[in-house]
Amino acid sequence: MPNSDKQEWVSALFADSDRGQCSAVRLYAGAQNGVELCAAVTTGQQVLQILQGGLCPQVLVVDTLLQGPGIGELLWRLGTLELSRRPRVLVTAMPCTQQSAARFLTMGADCIIFKPYSMSELFSAIYRCGSSNEGWDAYRVREYLHELLCGMHYNRRLGGWSYLERILLRTVLGSQDYIAKELYQYAADGQHIRPETVGSAIQRINESLRRTGPQGYDRLCRTVNKPAGSRLSNLELIRSLTELIRRAMGR
Repeated sequence: MPNSDKQEWVSALFADSDRGQCSAVRLYAGAQNGVELCAAVTTGQQVLQILQGGLCPQVLVVDTLLQGPGIGELLWRLGTLELSRRPRVLVTAMPCTQQSAARFLTMGADCIIFKPYSMSELFSAIYRCGSSNEGWDAYRVREYLHELLCGMHYNRRLGGWSYLERILLRTVLGSQDYIAKELYQYAADGQHIRPETVGSAIQRINESLRRTGPQGYDRLCRTVNKPAGSRLSNLELIRSLTELIRRAMGR
């Protein structure tokens, strides 16, 4: 199995004439892991200047209403630049016909996301556009775990999140079955901590979720065929989260 617990980052340059949207993108970029925002600019000329200056983002995000120059000329000029690598192009657009969408692809776009979109959807699209298949799978595991635990009001300040994330990257993306001690040892490797420390941290997460998200916890119980109101062992918690994330990913 690939070593997916090492974070793969995707660099991006965002271009939209809407200054408010650029500000929202900058703000969201500072609160997420996965996409490194190089800049958020409001004209096509700024995009060209940045690329000609030597910055090589993996993904260029361009809105169809961008001006100075517009998207058509910008994509054409992008093809004429001598770059160390060509960025993949993600176009943001209002809903349009399949014919119009195909036109953007023939102009040089690689991906399209239609408005309205949430910041989470935008950054997921950016990551998907620029990452490897393995990186995208790991990104989705992290995102689904975040969604599940935040939905149960888990307090990340309690710690243990990174251990659980590392464990689930292995259990969700792999095919082997593990006992709890093996998973604790895996999460502890290279971290200068004892496996018992991992087990204690996972136990604190387990107890916290049972208190703060009882409905979600009951769902976890049912996933491993235990009645609502039960108390899960650490391994049962890991197995239930693994199953729910696999279902969400369609694995």
